[in-house]
Amino acid sequence: MGSKTSLKIRHILRGTVTRQLSWNIGLISVILLGAAQFFVHKELDKGFQKVNENYIHSVAMQYAASTEKILASEFATCTSLKVSFELFDELPHEDRRAYYDDLLKKTLIANPNLVDAYTCWEPDALDGLDRQYANAPHHDASGRFIPYWTNDNGNISVTELTDYDGSFWYENPKKSLKGILIDPNPYEVGGKMIYVCGVAFPIHDKRGDAVGTVGIDMSLQKIMDILSGAKVYETGYLTLISANGTIASDKDESATGKISDDFKDAKKSELFKTSRASMKPFSVTEKKGGAMMMTYYVPLKVEGADEIWFLGVNAPIKEIQADQRFLTNAIAIIFSILAAVVVGFIIVVVKSITKQLNKGVEAMRNIAQGDGDLTVRLEAKSGNEIGQMFNYFNKTMEKIQTSISHVKSSSETMTQIGETLANNMNDTAAAANEITANIDSVNRQVQQQGENVRESSSSVEEINKTVDALIEDIHLQSSSVIESSSAIEEMVANIRSVTNILLKNNESIERLGKAADEGNRVIVKSVEATNGVLEQSKTLLEASKVIQNIASQTNLLAMNAAIEAAHAGEAGKGFSVVSDEIRKLAEDSNKQGKAITSNLKLVMNSIKTVAEETSQVQSKFNEIYTLTQDVSRQELTIKSAMEEQSEGGGQVLEAMKQINEITENVRSGGDGMRRATDIVNEKMSNLNRLTDEITSSMQEMALGIESINESMNSCNDLTHQNAASIDDLGKEVNKFKV
Repeated sequence: MGSKTSLKIRHILRGTVTRQLSWNIGLISVILLGAAQFFVHKELDKGFQKVNENYIHSVAMQYAASTEKILASEFATCTSLKVSFELFDELPHEDRRAYYDDLLKKTLIANPNLVDAYTCWEPDALDGLDRQYANAPHHDASGRFIPYWTNDNGNISVTELTDYDGSFWYENPKKSLKGILIDPNPYEVGGKMIYVCGVAFPIHDKRGDAVGTVGIDMSLQKIMDILSGAKVYETGYLTLISANGTIASDKDESATGKISDDFKDAKKSELFKTSRASMKPFSVTEKKGGAMMMTYYVPLKVEGADEIWFLGVNAPIKEIQADQRFLTNAIAIIFSILAAVVVGFIIVVVKSITKQLNKGVEAMRNIAQGDGDLTVRLEAKSGNEIGQMFNYFNKTMEKIQTSISHVKSSSETMTQIGETLANNMNDTAAAANEITANIDSVNRQVQQQGENVRESSSSVEEINKTVDALIEDIHLQSSSVIESSSAIEEMVANIRSVTNILLKNNESIERLGKAADEGNRVIVKSVEATNGVLEQSKTLLEASKVIQNIASQTNLLAMNAAIEAAHAGEAGKGFSVVSDEIRKLAEDSNKQGKAITSNLKLVMNSIKTVAEETSQVQSKFNEIYTLTQDVSRQELTIKSAMEEQSEGGGQVLEAMKQINEITENVRSGGDGMRRATDIVNEKMSNLNRLTDEITSSMQEMALGIESINESMNSCNDLTHQNAASIDDLGKEVNKFKV
């Protein structure tokens, strides 16, 4: 499957320019849009995470403050009782019990949220009168002062404490140096079971010894109502956990009074321990009831107590991320639509470009595969690169048309010359055959007059030597002329080949010059873009300075707010926390502003370096373009010289033909000399020895004539081949319409 997909993609990429440009530009655009979406999504995640953290933290801090305020009120009430009870020595012995009974009763009346108030003294520690109160109301058999006042829906009554020895609510406070918060425990009021939270203090005498305890219990219903009414997203809720992990308030009422599962977990218990030591909040994410939940725990501490409670904000991850998912999906849809629009626009633009290119392709196809119409011209409707390409195409076609016209004209001329050469070769062959026949006739006459030739042998011998030498020179000259003609023809062919190579080189140099010019324009645009980025970076640098200034002013405002919050005392604590957070954000903004300024300066330096190097590259492109123009001019000079050489070679060939004709005339003159020798033989018929030599010479001449005939036949064949080649050239040239 993967191989087929790869082949399909490769086929698309190797297809038409439309597909290539559409796919490449579209793919790059989609990748860029995808990258932009990724970074936007990433920044949104960070932003929403920060917003959600701030929201959950603010909810936790708000309700933690409310809870802490209620617990602090209870703690303060009990503190007042403690102070009053520790002044027992200043009261008369006989009035102490009645006074403190009345004080506990009034405390319940003044604080309707309290369900009970009690005190428990060590034997005879209060007034030394325990025996007098043995088995008295709200006293036990020992007479210890142990009143237990209760408020049952406004019905205030008193009874004695029971089971106090060894109990946590008596023994623990007595051993403590300060008041303690007692964990939530069930309490029955009016036949209904509720949960209460107690505060107990030790009572010390003037020596500092613990002589008893005083405590109160408050209904947790008010705290439960406040926490249960909190709205955290859609279904989130709050949990209140005491110092030892007992749940004081929860969405699930059946969990109240039980140890929290988070306290039982070893890993989470370490988190509670760390938070208790640092007084910093922490969060736990886990699956609850089939859904992922995040619980954000905030430690809360009542001033004067050592116990640290925790308020937990419970919220489903799905609800926390609801707005984030909605916005992320919306952005994804927007980017998808944008990608589709961009790709569609790219396709339209590419098609408009390739539509013009197809005109050029069709024209080239007609030249290559059609009737070779070199009169075709492309209409350049615009001044862009395609319009320039069409203009250069038209100029190129004009040059090719002119060249083909010249070649066609030259091929016709060469055809006529070839025909003339063939006729001359035929005439020459006929003349050579006639010479052969004449030599045979002369040979017979020489033999017939052998007797006379022998008589003048010495004279004819000298003449024969001279004639032989002359004929040999004529043969050598004829061979040299033929070889020279061949060498000159080869030289002319080489000159034409070099001329063609120079034409191709000139085209390559033109393309190189265009590429260098195009590269120079691209570099110029790059320099302009780099300078623009440099100017924009300066603007960003100014914006960074503004951000630093704003951060500095914000920090100053936060410090002023913290001072005002300190002046406000307890009422300004919440505002103090907010101002502290603002100050931290201002400091972070200032640091980030400085970092941005530093990075922008580095970027500006890099951009300046790029601009300088780009200018150097531009200079190099100008040098390349200048050198290309120089080489082009030199190529044109060489081409002109080679054309002159070609024309000169043709003239030399023509001169060699004339020399060949003269050689033939000289050869004919040699034949005349041979006939003159025959006349001498006729006059000197008595020279037999000379006649024999002349006969031998005539035989050699016959052999030479045969060799000449063979050469002439070979030249005749070459002439016919040349005519065929010229004819083929004419056919190829005729394929083009000029």
